[in-house]
Amino acid sequence: MARLSVWRCLVLCAGTFIAVVRPAAANDVSPVKIGLLLPYKGVYAPLSDSIDRGFQVALAEYGGKIAGRPVEIIRADDELTPSVGVQKFNKFVQLDKVDLVAGVVSSSVAIAVSELADRGKVPMIFANAFADEITGKFCSPYVARTSFSANGFQYNSGKYWASKGIKTAVTMGPDYSAGRAFLGAFRRGFEEGGGKVVQEIWTSFQKTRDWGAALSQASNSGAQIIYAFYGGSEAVQVVKQHADFGLREKMPLIGDQWVYDEALWPALGDLAVGAKHITVHYPDIDSDANRKFVAAYREMFKEEPDVSAALGYDNGKAILLTFDKLGGKMPEDRSRFISTMRGLNFDAPRGKIRFNAQSSALLEKVYLVEIVRGADGKLKRKFIDEFAGADDLPGCTKSF
Repeated sequence: MARLSVWRCLVLCAGTFIAVVRPAAANDVSPVKIGLLLPYKGVYAPLSDSIDRGFQVALAEYGGKIAGRPVEIIRADDELTPSVGVQKFNKFVQLDKVDLVAGVVSSSVAIAVSELADRGKVPMIFANAFADEITGKFCSPYVARTSFSANGFQYNSGKYWASKGIKTAVTMGPDYSAGRAFLGAFRRGFEEGGGKVVQEIWTSFQKTRDWGAALSQASNSGAQIIYAFYGGSEAVQVVKQHADFGLREKMPLIGDQWVYDEALWPALGDLAVGAKHITVHYPDIDSDANRKFVAAYREMFKEEPDVSAALGYDNGKAILLTFDKLGGKMPEDRSRFISTMRGLNFDAPRGKIRFNAQSSALLEKVYLVEIVRGADGKLKRKFIDEFAGADDLPGCTKSF
């Protein structure tokens, strides 16, 4: 809570510098400007690159224009730091004169800039940023999320594993807002389904390099599995050290799409084979929308899209669909942009996307997959099962 107070101070102090962004005039051919705020360096750099690429695929579908207006993307690195995110958000609005801001990976950054967006009445469309509070306690008529909430993704995962005979688990993840949100949702679902989380293990985010102490605690707990949330370089280190401890058979490391992200496979090698995890997207989903996205991504970047690329595409596609509905113009009342987005219902690579009343996209499906070697010797995901995403947690008190 102390951290949130600091962020509120940053927002309040920064809010006075927000400039008013004027809506596009009739027949305006000036560019639509979108600020893309991502942590391009550091532990989540691979996720950011994929999100950016997915966004580019969505933009390419429209030929780089919307309603005759060219779309200009202005990029900034938030450094996974709320204060930096606030500074970059203000630059986007005051100096770059963006129509809206998109992107953001860190929930901590998202909470800070969502308050700033609310005060400045500037649309903020999150591509990741899964903390439940973003569209709960900190909900705003100027904020939307095209990904999903932590509860939407992880709650039913907990119930699923409990239904499959897993009765005890250790949860393990980074000690920051997203880690707490994801693993807290898993625990609620797992224990409601009849399982028991016997221990919660938290590691210092961006500071931990040796997971020996955490893995020793997990091993000594007697639980059947470790359920983890990690991403980027931290995920690689955890998976490797888990294997070094001889726990692959004794206590499988089960997690989500970021623990075993496709972008990490070259670093993981054979350690990825046989890993089971939940995901909202994989390249072999059998749908027209997914086949079109995968083909376009392959054509542009000469590789398979990972889940972060799909989330970046969803972010860009929802923004462009909304602009299209509004004739390429940002309304004078910019909350109308968010309310228009909230009315979208479209087919995306992951499945059907629609929004709830708090402007958070819902999950139609969550997939359980296993990483295997295909006939060509390359790693791929094999479908095992699927289940519905859960609802968002309550907590939004504002009237939209």
